[in-house]
Amino acid sequence: MEATLFALGLVGTVAFAASGGVVANEEKFDLIGAMFLSVVAGLGGGTIVDLVSGVEPVRWVANPAPLWIAVGAGVIAFLIARTARLPEKTLNWLDAAGLALFTAEGMERLSALGIDPATSVFLASIGASGGGILRDTLANRQPLIFSPQTELYVTAALAGGCAYLIADGAGVAGRWPMLIALAITFAVRAAGIVFKLRLIGGRGR
Repeated sequence: MEATLFALGLVGTVAFAASGGVVANEEKFDLIGAMFLSVVAGLGGGTIVDLVSGVEPVRWVANPAPLWIAVGAGVIAFLIARTARLPEKTLNWLDAAGLALFTAEGMERLSALGIDPATSVFLASIGASGGGILRDTLANRQPLIFSPQTELYVTAALAGGCAYLIADGAGVAGRWPMLIALAITFAVRAAGIVFKLRLIGGRGR
């Protein structure tokens, strides 16, 4: 199971680090800036979860493989975005993939730590969206999850986390609760992107 979680985390890191490379190109960062932004995007959310949940040392400090994966994915995405015209929703779909992967991985890890179920859902959601928030903040952009134009985002992570708890509570064995969380998170986020589904927003000043 640990190997599965590690692999899941690496794929999530690739997705979010690549989003960092895309944003770096859009904001005209240089290569070093793109590397830095990609590492923050790929590892930021997991770092927040590790620090809050008391994991020592932070996973990518204990094993630097995710760090180099984030650097590589970010640089490749930056160079591709710099030389080719990417589809309009590339950033949204990279975020959707990373959100689903990190929600599923986070729920599995936090459940193993014996954290209160409701707390684990919120913490997994924070971890899944944290890298994107840090990425956009450092790029001096409104974080994607706070934009009134953004479709269902954290809602998808919360739905995936709750689906994990329901499956686990129903006695679903093995990796299925984690896979269900991944599928539900991605499905809700994808539905939001495709059908432009949003929650009710504020009226403004």
